[in-house]
Amino acid sequence: MIGFALGAGLFWSVARELARPIRPISGPAVLIAAVLGLCAYAPAVALVISAEPDWAYAYVIAADQLPRWLSPCLVLLAGIGVPTGFAAALRASRGRPAFNQAWFWLPLVLGLGPLLLFARRLGLQGTFEQYHGDFGVQLLVGGPLGYLLLWLLLALAGATWLARRCLDFLVLGGADGS
Repeated sequence: MIGFALGAGLFWSVARELARPIRPISGPAVLIAAVLGLCAYAPAVALVISAEPDWAYAYVIAADQLPRWLSPCLVLLAGIGVPTGFAAALRASRGRPAFNQAWFWLPLVLGLGPLLLFARRLGLQGTFEQYHGDFGVQLLVGGPLGYLLLWLLLALAGATWLARRCLDFLVLGGADGS
């Protein structure tokens, strides 16, 4: 859901420009969102799931109890969520310069809800056994996973900025007829 919100937010940032009557650029714009999702967001999700699988599932279930195909499917769904959110917001606002902000806020709240619900659990780093046995866990902040998450957020912010700049250039090229 957060990837969907990222895609919708990316569309929100260029909604006014994409609503102008210029040559059709919605296909390349969705492609830029797909590159963001599959080359930046999905690898970030994959890195978190592979680095700390028990933490990624909020210590609700041990990661080794889950089927092996689940993590790659979740990574793929995360990556596809960004262009899906972008395309859904684009389709919903066809012909209107105003962006319906529910396309961004509702998925964001739904995606952040479980993180807030499990915030106490997610503030600790360890294995499933360590968390439930109450031994060997460490705080997320200042630990290796905390630094990894910080780096991934910064890298994802940079990739989102780059995607936004690419959309700006796409819109300028479309407006100039180039």
